[in-house]
Amino acid sequence: MEVVGSLRPGDVGGSPYRDGMTNAPEITAITLGVRDVEASRAFYVDGLGFRSVLHLPDITFVQGAPGQLLALWDVTQMPTEYGDVAHGPSAPPMSLGRNASSADEVQALYAAALAAGATSVSAPTEREWGGVSACVADPDGFRWDFVHNPNFRIDPDGTVHLGEG
Repeated sequence: MEVVGSLRPGDVGGSPYRDGMTNAPEITAITLGVRDVEASRAFYVDGLGFRSVLHLPDITFVQGAPGQLLALWDVTQMPTEYGDVAHGPSAPPMSLGRNASSADEVQALYAAALAAGATSVSAPTEREWGGVSACVADPDGFRWDFVHNPNFRIDPDGTVHLGEG
């Protein structure tokens, strides 16, 4: 494959978001390699309330956000497309997150996740940055961070803000 010219910001995936969101999300799918597709489906759909989109024996798809899928794929099948992947002795070095509208919602999400089979990593705690967060591990050890950040907001066009103003 020959590369012709060089890429500039905005050449792939649309224009940069300088003045707000104008395109669909750039990340439309996140895939987690899971040990037990049925247990993961139950955790995400029955426990956390995600909408089931398609359920097959080796993979299930749930809607993670508008225009976004979360795929729960049997980790033993993943090497057919992704190469050498596997679970190790530590948690995967990533987390999924949900911003909550209040500290009470953080507590409710944390409780719902535990009831659905999650393991507590950290209980809801007031943080030095002025918010509240809690962390759980799903049945495969993927971390979920439930956060109430009083400075988090989303504009009607989808632009995210984390600071004041």
